[in-house]
Amino acid sequence: MELPAQREAFCISYGVSNPQLPLSGIAHWESMLKGLAEQDGILHEEQAYVAPGFFYMPVTAQPDPPFLKQLIRQAHTADWLLVPSLKKTDHSLRQQYETDIIVVPFMQVAYLHVDGELDACLLTAMGRKAYKEMVRLTRRTEELCHTRLYRLDELVENNQVLEAFSTLQSLNVDKYQHVRNLYALETLQALARSTEGPKYYIKMNYEKLNNVAVYGSLSYADQQQGVFSQLVQGQDRSQVPPGLNLYVSDYYQLYKVADELGFKTSCLGRGAIDIKKRMGANRVVDLDNWLIPVRTNRQKQMHAFSVRAYG
Repeated sequence: MELPAQREAFCISYGVSNPQLPLSGIAHWESMLKGLAEQDGILHEEQAYVAPGFFYMPVTAQPDPPFLKQLIRQAHTADWLLVPSLKKTDHSLRQQYETDIIVVPFMQVAYLHVDGELDACLLTAMGRKAYKEMVRLTRRTEELCHTRLYRLDELVENNQVLEAFSTLQSLNVDKYQHVRNLYALETLQALARSTEGPKYYIKMNYEKLNNVAVYGSLSYADQQQGVFSQLVQGQDRSQVPPGLNLYVSDYYQLYKVADELGFKTSCLGRGAIDIKKRMGANRVVDLDNWLIPVRTNRQKQMHAFSVRAYG
């Protein structure tokens, strides 16, 4: 899949005309380097062409051999082709590509797969006490907040909602000191205008008394893959009424949205796996990034880095 909308979002977020920049300039790669205390800075200054997925999708579909060859051709001015956020595979499955692939461990991703009825599945996954608390917190949220669900393409002419969500999400970026905001207002506007706009959903919680936006989350509904992905969220904690936990209630509200749209699988995103297990995740998958050498002569050093990354 080419994913042109996500490509445009990546380019807007990074201020580039093509999805190519130094490895260390890519937010997710930089975060990984910080976690590893990597010393070979020169290696990570080499240019990488980022393949579809662009880290905007929690999990990237593994390219088939012809598509990978096409991507390598597109990356002809880069040192590396970077294929991001792939489900971990065995070496034997990578032999079909007939090219050197350096596998660098990335993160884990969590899923809730519903077998049967949603609430029964959550009860099994979470246990009775945690499940009942999630439901209670959601009811409390719905007593004190209006909940609105918007399809992103419906907001092309409604900057008010996009601006409110963008502000909430930027508060989350600041709180957790993310190196880059990948869903700034301009990026959201581009996604809303794109052919992918109908697949994105923004859910907003507005405090009822003052109609103030206090929480927002962005999700992606992929009918082809059968996965409803929770992408990013943000909240203005200074405006949240006492006694609410909008983070917990957001999970339950989005599970309900996915269920109503006919999805049996929700992707809860990468990282924070222990928390997501407490929120109902019943499947965890390891992810890798692939690096394919194009113009580099530092394959040996990158192989060594991969070994260090695996610990």
